[in-house]
Amino acid sequence: METVGRLLTSDDLPEAQAIAAALRTVEGEATLDHVAIYAADGALIDVVRERGAPQLETPARMDASLLDRATERGAALGEAMPGEVAPRVPVAVPLRPSPAAAPTGFAVSFVSLEGLQRRVERLAEHRFGQTERAVMVVDASAFVLAHADGPVAPRQRLEGHPLLTTLQGARFDSEFAHQRVYDADEERLGTLVSVPSRRWGVIVQVPTRVAFASIRKMRWVVGATAVAVVLLALLVGLWTARTLTAPIASLVELARKLGRRELGATVRIWTNDELRVLGDAMSQASTDLASSEARIRHEEAIRGDLGRYLPREIVERVVDREQDMALGGARREITVLFADVVSFTPLTESHKPEDVVTILNELFTILTEIVFRHGGTVDKFVGDAVMAIWNAPSDQSDHAERALAAAEDMMRWLETGNATWQERFGVKVQLAIGVHTGEAVVGNIGSETRMTYTAIGDVVNVAARLEAIARPQQILVSAATKAAAGEQFEYIDAGERELSGRRGTVHLYEVHA
Repeated sequence: METVGRLLTSDDLPEAQAIAAALRTVEGEATLDHVAIYAADGALIDVVRERGAPQLETPARMDASLLDRATERGAALGEAMPGEVAPRVPVAVPLRPSPAAAPTGFAVSFVSLEGLQRRVERLAEHRFGQTERAVMVVDASAFVLAHADGPVAPRQRLEGHPLLTTLQGARFDSEFAHQRVYDADEERLGTLVSVPSRRWGVIVQVPTRVAFASIRKMRWVVGATAVAVVLLALLVGLWTARTLTAPIASLVELARKLGRRELGATVRIWTNDELRVLGDAMSQASTDLASSEARIRHEEAIRGDLGRYLPREIVERVVDREQDMALGGARREITVLFADVVSFTPLTESHKPEDVVTILNELFTILTEIVFRHGGTVDKFVGDAVMAIWNAPSDQSDHAERALAAAEDMMRWLETGNATWQERFGVKVQLAIGVHTGEAVVGNIGSETRMTYTAIGDVVNVAARLEAIARPQQILVSAATKAAAGEQFEYIDAGERELSGRRGTVHLYEVHA
């Protein structure tokens, strides 16, 4: 290739003679069918092909890494590329006016690996018979260069092979590696020998049934003898196991049942030793746990039932016998929220009562969950309205903020609920919400035989009046609630309004949800 390059770049020969001489040189070399000449910067100058040689797609520019390696080492191999019969490997030689001079260009030939492919096929057939994938040659990028089973498919890669993974970490600088691998649906003993000068690797795989045939036979004899000895030992030990280990197995099984929460399970140990004492203790513990579990389930059922009528915190205190059940209450500042279904009467007139009840139950279920999520207490349901309070029975310094956040969530959720009700019942529900903050008496109101936990005071009446004058999908709040909640909400000044049954005016704000 260096000769071809010098002929084509020589100033001593006419161009026609130089090309003819270069062509004769290529035709006279068995391993070459073309030579590409590149400038010092890697740009393609010309390609010389022998007659009848296949037309290759010669790159317009020489690979930068190949150029650097050829300049440094004097000759270099590049990454394999597809060929018509077999892969081709670029071989680059620098062209220098003198040995110490910088390269003035490069001669590159994409050498076919067809000869290597034939050698690999003959070697595999001679040494390994019909074994598939017995011999392979790969490069550092996992591209298959030659294969024992015939021509290599274009750009075929051998990815995930354990041997290849081992040597790729060292960039094919190791000389030897071997390990057991699974290939062609059988276990094999794989060996990889690297060729560091070319960064190639040769993989040879032999089925372990062939490689270790004699060892397996010896193992079978030794194994059969060992099995006979073990069987004899088992026969001798069965009687001992029954008499000595059966109680332990029973205790272990009881422990597993307890782990699976099979409470109430017991065990009987007939030996007169410590194992019997342990068995009796574990059985008693299992019985006690079963009773405790039943009591807990009973209390949870009571909590669930009471939770349908009372706030959750009150339920917990009633069950724990901590709630004062006397009539009366205590004065405290609270925030009250009323949410009412707008135009409920036309809804009841135009739909079956069963459908109306279904809609209200689904609506109240979600509104209740929203109140609970924001730490509120559902006081009562009044027809198509719900009343909720904050800062009772437990103290909440941010009770007004919680109430307004709950009101916003109610309006947001209503969009989702309406999509379902529109499809099922042809109904679109709208809410009007009023929120007010002030003092009230909160506690047990009613009689000694029947009472309810509620709030009594002007704050409740004002919140109800705000809900009554609110437009559909509007949240009206008082100035007191705005002051307590802070400026993190978006308020719209609604001005001074008179409320029915109340002297004077109240400054109102609309919360934009």
